[in-house]
Amino acid sequence: MPEIELKFTVAPDRATSVEATLRRAGSRLTRIESRYFDTADGRLADARLSLRLRRAEGAWEQTLKAAGPVSAVRDEETVLRTGDWGPDGPPVDPSLHRGTAAGKALAKALGRPAEPLQQAYASFVRRRTIEVDCEGSRVEVAFDQGEIRSGGHSLPVCEVEYELKSGAPAALAVLARAGVVEHGMWLSTLAKGARGDRLFRGEPRRLARKGSRPMLTPSLAGPDMLREMLRACLEQVLANASEIAADRVDDELVHQLRIGLRRLRTTMRELGSLAPALGTQWELPVVGVFQLLGAYRDRHAVATALQARLAEAGSPAPILRAHDAAPASPAAFVRSTAFQTALLEFVGFTLETGAGADPSFGPKAGRRLLESRLQKLHVRLQRGASDFAQLAPAERHQVRKRLKRLRYLAEMAGSLYPAVRVARYLARLAPAQDELGRYMDLVVGSHLAADAARDGVPAAWFNVGWLRAEMPDSVERCRKALVEAGRAKPFWTHGR
Repeated sequence: MPEIELKFTVAPDRATSVEATLRRAGSRLTRIESRYFDTADGRLADARLSLRLRRAEGAWEQTLKAAGPVSAVRDEETVLRTGDWGPDGPPVDPSLHRGTAAGKALAKALGRPAEPLQQAYASFVRRRTIEVDCEGSRVEVAFDQGEIRSGGHSLPVCEVEYELKSGAPAALAVLARAGVVEHGMWLSTLAKGARGDRLFRGEPRRLARKGSRPMLTPSLAGPDMLREMLRACLEQVLANASEIAADRVDDELVHQLRIGLRRLRTTMRELGSLAPALGTQWELPVVGVFQLLGAYRDRHAVATALQARLAEAGSPAPILRAHDAAPASPAAFVRSTAFQTALLEFVGFTLETGAGADPSFGPKAGRRLLESRLQKLHVRLQRGASDFAQLAPAERHQVRKRLKRLRYLAEMAGSLYPAVRVARYLARLAPAQDELGRYMDLVVGSHLAADAARDGVPAAWFNVGWLRAEMPDSVERCRKALVEAGRAKPFWTHGR
């Protein structure tokens, strides 16, 4: 059966306050030992499966979990392991899940003959739990403190889970918001199983999550079409934000989180009228984090890429540095209460499929709105191409932003239209986006170089001159690429 839950990491210095809050509310304390199993080569983890034996209050149970359509939903099958097993507990038995959807995924992952299982890691936690009523729904709140162990190594566990027991799923977001505001927790898609697998394999496996397209159908009402799009955005945002919030920061994670946030902003900018209840309160914290991450990326990825070109050109001081203080770690941006509560607004909306649908936005009306927004962005692309060379750098940046919005919205809408036509259209946009990206890197680099020169590095004036000298050719390449992109045949007008 599906398990719907939201998980949050708690900073160690806030654990005492969380514990005290739950204790005052009448929670109960349980000690839990969980043993997780996998093949030697990690087949279950690769298939996004989790198989465990758990002992709580002297009783054993075996649970198999499989990934659901979104991170908040998982397919879970639990079987009680009754009997006198002794201190070592029962042996793991994959056949107990035979016939279930998750069991079929397990059998496929193990192969034929079945690859043998071994204990990969274990968790030992003190769990404080309580069930509460929230807006007519029943939610279990669980606070886990302890550690995950594997091969002589360990990782701390300090997290709160909100699991839906009955009622509407959006209640999870409502209740979790209070916890975020009071205790500074942050959303995490890093389950104990994923963290244990990393420990077991002895590798970080911190892969940045790229965006995926939502699977839309013509029968979806406008608000539900928007929900599917936002779910796809959130999968990318939450996966990368979870890694960054855990102080695992690299340039690709930052880049993919920014893409996810831009996709989300694009979706809301163009189609937000389909969900007026979401309002605009999310926008300021989301834009703020997006901009802070952009400044961080400029100082790292952009500056580093240009330094190699400057060195090749003979620069006496090719290292680009900003003249002001370095920004705080991206982890601090992502953990902020304002950003986390904004994300929860979207999570709550996406969990309530079909709730409160506006009858004026049925499938046809939603599709008309989508196509009108695509057409408007396409026309603006053509206009931007015609006068790109005469625009100021800030205006050229606006052309780039509109092109990105067109690409992301087209990708989001893709499953509603013939795949070949969508792919052909997107392929015509890609060169223009690449050229505009290279142009903006030159602009950013010239600003960094000028800052360094004004701050007492005379040799940095070489960088300023070289970067600015590269711009005219870059502008012309952008113009040509934009003209070609503007000639792309809109896929949403075929057969209309």
